[in-house]
Amino acid sequence: MKTLASRAERGQVLVIVAAGMVVIVAMVGLIIDGGFAWVRQRDTQNGADAVAKAGTIVVQYYIGGNETPPPNDYDVACAAEAAATSNGVVIETAEYVWVDAAGAVHTFDPSAVVGTCRVDLGIGIPDGAQGVKATTSETFDTFLMPVIGVPQLTAIADAIAVVGVLDFVYGGALPVTFPLTSTTCQDVPVTFTIREEIPYDPDDAWQYYEIIHLDVEDATEDNLAIVPLCDTGQQFGEPRPGSVGWLDWGCGQNLRQAVADPCDISIEIPAWVRSQTGNVNALEDLLNSYAGPASEVGEANANDAVLALPIHTFTCRHDLPDDKPIEDCVGPPLPPEWSGQGNNLYYHVTHWVGFKLDQAYTQGNDLECERLPGAPLLTDRDPPGKVGCLKGWFVEGFIAPGPVDVRPIAPGEDVTLTVTLVN
Repeated sequence: MKTLASRAERGQVLVIVAAGMVVIVAMVGLIIDGGFAWVRQRDTQNGADAVAKAGTIVVQYYIGGNETPPPNDYDVACAAEAAATSNGVVIETAEYVWVDAAGAVHTFDPSAVVGTCRVDLGIGIPDGAQGVKATTSETFDTFLMPVIGVPQLTAIADAIAVVGVLDFVYGGALPVTFPLTSTTCQDVPVTFTIREEIPYDPDDAWQYYEIIHLDVEDATEDNLAIVPLCDTGQQFGEPRPGSVGWLDWGCGQNLRQAVADPCDISIEIPAWVRSQTGNVNALEDLLNSYAGPASEVGEANANDAVLALPIHTFTCRHDLPDDKPIEDCVGPPLPPEWSGQGNNLYYHVTHWVGFKLDQAYTQGNDLECERLPGAPLLTDRDPPGKVGCLKGWFVEGFIAPGPVDVRPIAPGEDVTLTVTLVN
């Protein structure tokens, strides 16, 4: 009897152990397969984005009215399916969307479904269509979850892309540009990059050139930036990437006129902008007309204007005749390396910032640039007699394709179009 009882007990233990192992494997499977599912979900979202954008690009060509013959539903479907194949996803649904006067995006009622890339039936893109909503899926095998009867999982994601109007930076921009990643004007430079922290937390330690979407009361001497106006010469035998560039907006103004009363222009993002020479030392009073009183350096007030400043990522010397496109300015060297200096130097402007100017120092040998308030301090400047600075706060930033105005667009309307994801 003892032998039979012992066997029964051992059998019960085996059942419990086996059940426990299933639970353990299932839990481990949830962790491993769950992490993998998160990765596949992200990829599926990227696929949905790509499908919506690919279809909407064809809608953009249709709205632009420059294609002969004009694209139709078949072209939209083929572009969407090609994007799905390239991204390894399946299109569950795809339909056209339209935009109302307030910029809100809607599906059609009844829905206007994107067709298939099989036979061109000559079906047109619906009137008023301005984009594509796509839902995609991706089914994948699990690693350990088959133990609990889940051999596969499916990730599903949707996205909406629409055709919008590409906004420009309009007028009022000072003709001065800084590199996205700058250096102090020293033999052994300190580097710093204009960057964005969202949301900005004034209780956290401020980093050099952090964009701080601030209210006036948040702008203090503790987060005041010192922007060096380095000489545009060489450093270690190479063009100095930390240098400021004074720009020619191409509207016939000299440098002083461009600071005093910037011409009414529009600048694409990104853009090539040509340099301009001039007496920078004579600009200090003009620049400070945009700033508050000098006695209040380090304290923001309503008199400190927020200026639109272009930020460049590289430069290129362009000695070709004026009738040659600046796009030929690609080498040697190739972007994003730095090349050239002086006349015929072009800056590749990819970013813009809002800079709240507190005080400008451009006379040269400005000791205020190596003194508080503000950071980083420009000590051991090279050459010492030519380096000035601006003091202020970076309060806004945006990059290509720039702000996009989502609104109804009539076919053939004379505007610059772009495609943007809205969901």
